[in-house]
Order: sequence, then C-alpha cells, then structure tokens
Amino acid sequence: MSDIKELKSIELSSYTTMVTGITVLFSIITAILISIGIAALMPSGSGVIIYLIPTIIVGVFMYTIYNSFSQGLFYNLLAKKLKTIAVIIEDGKEIAKISTTETATMIALISTIQFILLYLVSVLILPLLFTSVIQTLMFTGQATLAYGIYQLLAILSQPTTILMLIFGTFIITFVFVLIGAYIYNILAKKGRGVILNLGSEDGLTAIESIEPLKLAIAFAIICGILSLIVGIISVISGGSIANLIGNVLGGFVGGFIEFYLIAIFYNFLAPKIGKIKLELIDFKIN
Repeated sequence: MSDIKELKSIELSSYTTMVTGITVLFSIITAILISIGIAALMPSGSGVIIYLIPTIIVGVFMYTIYNSFSQGLFYNLLAKKLKTIAVIIEDGKEIAKISTTETATMIALISTIQFILLYLVSVLILPLLFTSVIQTLMFTGQATLAYGIYQLLAILSQPTTILMLIFGTFIITFVFVLIGAYIYNILAKKGRGVILNLGSEDGLTAIESIEPLKLAIAFAIICGILSLIVGIISVISGGSIANLIGNVLGGFVGGFIEFYLIAIFYNFLAPKIGKIKLELIDFKIN
C-alpha cells in the first residue's frame, strides 16, 4: 500500500534537539580521535587536549543549535510559498520515492539563505580579525604574508565575488541534491529504500526509529557516486586517477559509516530526548 505525503512543516524543537544531539555525539567521537592522535604525536600535549576537547564539543553544540533551528525555520517559511517535498511511503514505513526538483530547490534555497546570513555576520567580524592579524604580521616583519591576507580580504569584499559565491552555493547545492534524489529513487525501486518506523505524537508524524543498514547502504552509494562526479571533474582539471579512486572509496566508506552512525545515534537518543516530529499531509494534485 502506497501513500503520497507532503512534508508541510517541521516541528522545530524536536528537529533542533535531535540534530544537535546527534552532532554532539559525532563531535565527542571526533574530539577523542583527535586527542588520541595528538597524544601519539606529542606525548607532552596533554594541555592542548584538555583545551581542545571542550572547545570542539561546545563549539559544535552552539553552531548546530543555530544551524538546525534555522534549517527547520526556513523550510517552514518557504513551504508556505513554494512546493513542498513530497514522498511516497510504502507499507507505512519505506520511503519509496522522493520528489526531486522540490527537494533540490528547498535545500538549495535554505543553504543559500544560511550562507548569506553567515556572510553578513562575517562582514562585521572578519575585518576586525584580519586587521589584528595583518598588524601583528607587519610588526613581526611578515609584510608579504600580511599583504596577501589584505588582498584576500579585498577580493572577498567585492560585490562580484559575493554574488558569485551566493549563486555558486545555490547552483552547486541544487545540482548535487537533485542528482542525489534521482539516485535514491533508482535505489528505492530496487528495494534499497530507507525504512522509517513512523508513529503519531501530538497530532504530528513522529519518526520512532530508523533502520541503520538501509540508510547506510543508500547514502553510501549516493555519496560514492557524487564523489565520483567530483573526482572526474578534478581529473579533467588536472588531478590524478589515484585521487579519483581515493575520493570514490572515501565517499562510499565515509558515507556508510556516517549514516549508519546517524541511525544508531537517532535510535539511541529518540527515547531520551524526543523523536523528530513532522507535519505530513496527503499530497494534493492542483
């Protein structure tokens, strides 16, 4: 039995809490691995480790709260004006198909808005930071490096550069998400769709749990193919075949590990901090 549903809105509190929780768990693992590497290379670097671990975790925690909340907020705002993401759900749990253009458009627009906001904030902060760095370099006799940083700041301040970065953010995100959505739909037709155990909570659809292996395999293939595309572009631009192979293997293996852990972390955290809740409504053909 198939149901076509529209993702009309995202419950911000549950989405922000869950995404932040998952990302913080990743940051803890990353901090531990980096600390092990520092300890192996610098046995006397315990002071660095003590400073590094909380810095990574707290920094990721603060950024992810903003990032995840803004993602959900912008989706909800855009959903009132644009076509929303639609999905076909088989047997109440398998995501058999996702809308391609709508998904790519939504994610590209959200990414572009976030980039613009980040740039506006950086306009206030980066000049002060760069000015201090440039002055320090000048006083220490590093005039060439200081001039290089000054030129970089000047380039980033140009309206043409800003427009290119904004336009590039939208186009690149749109194209890669669109390709990823097409790949997912092909995989789903072959029985490789993601399995979500869905329930009802507060009048919304709650994601009770995620089947880890299905999620990991689907996104490992997607990441591997996208990495292949990037690798081919790199080879055309002068890169080596070895880098191409490394990119593809890294994309596949990295994608599998990342998304397998995402599902594991979600299933672990859902009973403790709450499940992601979505407003899914029946798809209407205009």
